[in-house]
Parts: sequence; C-alpha cells; structure tokens
Amino acid sequence: MSRAVRSMIRNALSAAVLAVAVLAGSWEAAAAGLLQEIQGNWTIASAVNEKEGKKTDVFGANPMGSMILTPEGRFSIILMRSGLPKFAANNRAQGTAEENEAVVKGSVAYFGTYKVENEAERTVSLAIEGCTFPNLTGEIQKRTMTVSGDEMKMVTPTAAIGGTNYLIWKRAK
Repeated sequence: MSRAVRSMIRNALSAAVLAVAVLAGSWEAAAAGLLQEIQGNWTIASAVNEKEGKKTDVFGANPMGSMILTPEGRFSIILMRSGLPKFAANNRAQGTAEENEAVVKGSVAYFGTYKVENEAERTVSLAIEGCTFPNLTGEIQKRTMTVSGDEMKMVTPTAAIGGTNYLIWKRAK
C-alpha cells in the first residue's frame, strides 16, 4: 500500500473518531442539559388526571406541593390538597376514620433517586425508596419532563389512581 493511500486511510479514521467523539460529547451535553434543567426546587401549580376522557384536579383547584431534584440524583415529592381537615384530637395518631381518609386521599409523598433515561424523549426514571402509598415503594416509574423557563410539565403515564397525570410545576423562588 502506498504512502498516500495509508495517509488517506489514517485521515479518514481520524475524522471518523473525531465525529464519534463530537457526537458522544453532544449526547452527554444534551443529557447533562436535561439533568441541569430539572434540578432544583419546584412548587406545584396544577395536578390533573385524565382517565377515560374525564379530567379531574387530583388535589383540588389549589394544590400544594414541593418537588426537590438534587444534582446528586435524589428526589423528594410531596403533594396535597389545600385545606385538609385538622384533627379534632390535635394528635395525628388519633385521627377519626373520616379525618384519616381525607388525608390519605388528599396527599401523597415519596422519595428516592432519579436519572435521565432518554434525552430525546425527555424521560426520567424515579426509583421510589419510600412512599405514603406503600404499593409504590420499590417501584421504578417513568416520567416525561419538559422545562420552559421557570415552568416544568411532568407527565405520569401510569398514575397510581389510573389514567395519566399531568402536573405543572413552577421553579421555587
């Protein structure tokens, strides 16, 4: 093989390696982009469930809640209805059946770890370590998260109450 042919092959291989490195770097930068976009403290603005064509405000018209996504990959989510009833006994271990039912149906809290699964599809997986709805403890759930400015839209395609949940979060200030 001539020196010119070897030089052309070497240059072609170098270009191919450079192209792969650039593409890999772009993918990592994109994944880091979503990871950086979603990190921080968020407050709930809206939580709507859609099931069989019917839309319901999951936690009422004025939901309360917080989501924290740390740079280290930890998350904590707390959601509740505003105006949950106070317990007459002033002791959370002595709630009446009605008080306990209102709180269980009107709130959920869970925590664990998260990671970006698919940058192009904006999917994030949540590995749930603990939840006030124990059936979710140990589960890995997928969410899509789209950030625009200080607003995040999050979709839960398999909501624990059935149907699909659509949540809107605002960056906490």
